Amino acid sequence: MTARTTECIVGLLSFVLAAGTVHLTSDGRGIAAVWPANAVLLAALLDRRPGTGTGVYVAGFLANVAANMVTRGPSAGLPLYGLCNLVEIGLAARWLRPSLGEDGLLSAPAVVGRFIVVCGLVAPALSGVGGATIAWLLYGQDYRASFTTWLLSDGLGLLILTPIFLALLRGDYLRCFSGKDGRQRLEAAGLQALNAAVAYGVFYLAARPVLFVLFGPVMLVTFRLGRLGTTLSVMIIAAIGTVATMSGHGPITMIASDAREQAALFQFFLAGLLLTCLPVAAALSARGARFTSLSRSADDLRVQGAELARLAATDVLTGVLNRAAFGATAMAAMQDPSGAPLSLIALDLDLFKPVNDRYGHRTGDRALVHLVSVLQTDLREHDTIGRVGGDEFLILLPGTGREQAEAIAARLQEALRRAPLTLDDGTLLPLAMSCGVALHRPAMRFEDFAHGADMALYAAKRAGRRDASAA
Repeated sequence: MTARTTECIVGLLSFVLAAGTVHLTSDGRGIAAVWPANAVLLAALLDRRPGTGTGVYVAGFLANVAANMVTRGPSAGLPLYGLCNLVEIGLAARWLRPSLGEDGLLSAPAVVGRFIVVCGLVAPALSGVGGATIAWLLYGQDYRASFTTWLLSDGLGLLILTPIFLALLRGDYLRCFSGKDGRQRLEAAGLQALNAAVAYGVFYLAARPVLFVLFGPVMLVTFRLGRLGTTLSVMIIAAIGTVATMSGHGPITMIASDAREQAALFQFFLAGLLLTCLPVAAALSARGARFTSLSRSADDLRVQGAELARLAATDVLTGVLNRAAFGATAMAAMQDPSGAPLSLIALDLDLFKPVNDRYGHRTGDRALVHLVSVLQTDLREHDTIGRVGGDEFLILLPGTGREQAEAIAARLQEALRRAPLTLDDGTLLPLAMSCGVALHRPAMRFEDFAHGADMALYAAKRAGRRDASAA
């Protein structure tokens, strides 16, 4: 929906609400006892970025003047009433916008308090000074009565309807509903149906004014569905109660007979209902946000802990297990009750020191990384590599006998011979390694296991480096 379309809709809705309330609650000269139109405009301003609400102001002013002209007839004071209303919503938007977060207008108890003070008192009181002055000077109305009516009608209208209209404009209700699963949607619908049924009973069936009964289902909705559910419940009660009161039914008509008094009384009740439940909803929302934040922090700590554990067990240069971690892995494999064969390959690069001396330690490090890459490419997924010295590595081969381990060592030597290291200048540096193989025996310690592989490695070096020896 484009901004221009939204402004047209907001203006039309403001006109309908303004004209309807003036017609129903005003004698044509005095100030209307109910004024929900400003809530639509304030919600539209809060839904915009600062400095982009000019169209809303224009639509609101035109709607206000048109509604008053239709219901009161042409008068010099009508544009002035419209300007007072624009001042009200402009000040309220400016003071509320800093506290408006992603979760809406009523996401925390402190925000609810600010909303109540701004919309229920300060903004309508400031605009009410102008509105009462106009009513007094141009229409001969009592100043104090006009100011009180303006303050109550505008303040209650903003308090009751601004959260609802803002949630509608932001699409909060649709996102909330679409984000629930089938069971949650059924629960939400059932709770709102219960709320509507109780409201119908209070306004149409009860023989006594039992408005307090409505607090029960609304509070239940608050605990189960949060602030959006609360505002929707109040809107349902407002719709049922308005129709019932206008048709002469319900507790409001039992308490008061004058239409203006009924409108003010019903607004007071709705505001009290909303402002009783919304702080609870805001507190629950804030607590849920803190719980989510703590859960997220706990997950982050677990991830960090796992990463630290990985780093503590990993050789920084090559990424394989370090000596301590490899030893722990080997000892766990040596305790396998299945009795499957277990072999160990010890290996190092041939003539590694001359490589470091001639090409530098950076090239030496690259040679070690290259060696690990070749090993990982040719080994099985369950085989484990560990770096236990400068260019010394151990490879654990679970489920592998001596002959198979010797074949694997020979295959690795050939793979390295066929994959020389490419230097920065494009030179190919051939690499070779010597290997020694040891077979695990029952009751053998890891130190003895590794020593056997080392002895086989040294024997291979004495025999001509590239041969794989066994121990």
